[in-house]
Amino acid sequence: YPPKVFAVVLLHEESVALEPDGRRTMRERGVIKIVQKSTEMLRAYRSYDTKSGKIRDFRGWLLPVSGAAKPLGKDAVADIALSGDNTYDEGRARVMSPGTGLPPGTVFAYEVTEEEKSVFTQDMYDFQDSMPALVSRFSVTAPPGWDVRGAMLNHAPLDPVASNGTYTWELRDLPWVEKERYSPAIRSVVPRLGVTILPAENKAGLRSLKDWQAVSAWIAELADPPAEPSAEVRAKSAELTRGLATEAEKIRALAKFAQQVNYVSVQLNLTRGGGYTPHRAGEVLAHNYGDCKDKSTLLRALLQAAGIPSYLTLVDAEDRYYVRPEYPSPSQFDHAIVAIRVSPETEVPTVLAHPRLGRLLIFDPTDSDTPLGDLPQAEQGSHALVIAGAQGELVDLPLLPAAANRIESSAQARMDGAGRLAVHVDRQYFGQAAARAHARVVHQTNDELKKGYERTLGERVGSIAVEQAQISGAIAEGRMRLSLDYAAEHFSQTMPGMMIVKPGALALGAEYFFKPGERKLPVKLDDDIYQDAVRIKLPPGLSIDEMPDAVRLESRYGAYRASWKADGADLDRKSTRLNSS
Repeated sequence: YPPKVFAVVLLHEESVALEPDGRRTMRERGVIKIVQKSTEMLRAYRSYDTKSGKIRDFRGWLLPVSGAAKPLGKDAVADIALSGDNTYDEGRARVMSPGTGLPPGTVFAYEVTEEEKSVFTQDMYDFQDSMPALVSRFSVTAPPGWDVRGAMLNHAPLDPVASNGTYTWELRDLPWVEKERYSPAIRSVVPRLGVTILPAENKAGLRSLKDWQAVSAWIAELADPPAEPSAEVRAKSAELTRGLATEAEKIRALAKFAQQVNYVSVQLNLTRGGGYTPHRAGEVLAHNYGDCKDKSTLLRALLQAAGIPSYLTLVDAEDRYYVRPEYPSPSQFDHAIVAIRVSPETEVPTVLAHPRLGRLLIFDPTDSDTPLGDLPQAEQGSHALVIAGAQGELVDLPLLPAAANRIESSAQARMDGAGRLAVHVDRQYFGQAAARAHARVVHQTNDELKKGYERTLGERVGSIAVEQAQISGAIAEGRMRLSLDYAAEHFSQTMPGMMIVKPGALALGAEYFFKPGERKLPVKLDDDIYQDAVRIKLPPGLSIDEMPDAVRLESRYGAYRASWKADGADLDRKSTRLNSS
């Protein structure tokens, strides 16, 4: 294995045994061998819901290079909350680790048994993470007559081996997956299995999630009642919309209020049912905090009180390529946003026209850096489930054009005879570029901001000193602006009577950096535009002798243009890079 591979999964398997009343017993077993010396930590991890299940048993062993296996004690196991706020402590995890610094050849083995009572009749299994896996299998044992269906994702179709009511899927010799720059998330490329179990006779009230409409109908039963506005919610909605005439103005005011509600992280799909139920809108308003589905529920209640209908909408927040239409399951989603039904008078870029549900304005109330009319980049163009009872449907979220997410930058520089450079940068951000700039303002001090630019520009220009860096603007309008002044001591290569300068180095962050060698994963591009203009005033006595030819590149993935021009004693460089996903 390559030196970066510190451990290999010799075996990973999970077996699920189902009872007719919805009780299930899940056993996970893993065997991992350390092959390289590393400071990385091995661990076994199992999340569970305290309201519907428990970890019955968790055991582990260390097999040293020589000698007998050693059982791991209770001190190797920790029970942790999945949220830092103890208000939401029903989601927990049991974690086992043998420690760090173990010598190559050591084997870590574990076995964990979980019991749960659930109405959920689906399972998702990842055959690997980034580590190589020699054997990985998943099996499910269902009562007689039950229908078990499996959907292989990121892999060729694979039929299970069936024996006495047990269905087993197995893969072998899965290679190491190295994370590469600009690639999709690892979980979006490794093989995974989605299993749906359909009861023969549903006496226990189990939910058969056979299609997206069934998933929507089930989630609606959990998510819609908490979105009913209480008297307090109605009063807050009236207060926020007082004096506002148009539908768009009212939605903008309510959306802004929902964004300021404090976020408490809770994983959406941990409890296989209970985790999809939001807190009541009145409770979220009173406490002023909640997770993504709580914030979305509060916004829906505020909108309903103002006479504006909306739907909870499920999406994957990290990777637009993760959700797969061929496997109807809520377990593919980890985030909740809102689809607001609007009239033709409301025109914003994030409205999609649905043939049955009408014009839907998509908004994420959890992202405080993205205003109404925009969407976080990872959500744009992704598959999302609009929860509209039995009429719900998987839709493609709007993918905004590159021009909506652009950066326009101008650098004015003056160079002296020793090659020292003084630079002023004026940079404007739009759309998601503005959202990222706004996040830097919110989460960084000015000193941290300056040091960040010194580090980034230092890699391109050499040793620099940032004199001032200020980001300002109106994020509600999707616009931010950077004013930056810095000095570079050794910008040019200086020889007697001649200087060599690279004005493109003053263009901020418009490149992609790829390592040499063969690439294994796809390149994930965002739709955006970078426009840079650089003007360098040369020292007296020097004239421009030689410049590169203009560059013009076109492809299905985007375009790049660059040109250089001499203007007396000044050198101008202009470039535009357009990406298309």
